[in-house]
Amino acid sequence: MKARPTLLALLLLPTLLLTDSALASRYEIRQEIREGRGEVFREKLEARRELRRCTTSACARREIREGYREVNRERREARREVRREIRQDRRERFWREHDDDNPLLNGLVAGAAIVGVGALLRNMAND
Repeated sequence: MKARPTLLALLLLPTLLLTDSALASRYEIRQEIREGRGEVFREKLEARRELRRCTTSACARREIREGYREVNRERREARREVRREIRQDRRERFWREHDDDNPLLNGLVAGAAIVGVGALLRNMAND
């Protein structure tokens, strides 16, 4: 019966390690999205504030054009940063997967899994 928790731990350990790093990168992407959303919101507030100060229609048109331009610039910048974060995440995942090509480590993991399965089968046969 003791082999079951050991086997489960051996099988879940790589999954837990990969999941933790994947969650960290997803958090960074969500953080960039939140920051971008906040910047766009602040630009909209500033544009509204500037528009309220206008007394003529020419001033209002100019402020509206400027507000659209600044809000759109912030949106582009936010999208660019999110895309950069996603690209970086993909690169990190790619290299993380390709750095695991160590034959000695792969052999040890496979051997441990085989021993664990053998012990599990032996314990199940004894029960």
